[in-house]
Amino acid sequence: MKKKTYDGDALAESLRLPRDAVLGETLLTAIGKNTLRVENYRSILIYSDTSIKLQAKRYKLSVFGRNLKIRYYDKDEMEIVGQIQDVKFE
Repeated sequence: MKKKTYDGDALAESLRLPRDAVLGETLLTAIGKNTLRVENYRSILIYSDTSIKLQAKRYKLSVFGRNLKIRYYDKDEMEIVGQIQDVKFE
């Protein structure tokens, strides 16, 4: 018996749904250089005024800068403010 594989891209396209909604991808929205909105994250791993590390579905997301603060967060979305200098995926 052949095992079926899940192709989220094909599913999103056939249903005409956004890829991020079907696959649970993390969305980043930069608003200027001082605000970063993050959607679809799982947890906060590290939080300081120079770095914030988040666990996403398939990777970790690190934000580096100065005077970083989480302006708000809930189970699906957060907004990071401060002097954002770098964003890395691990």
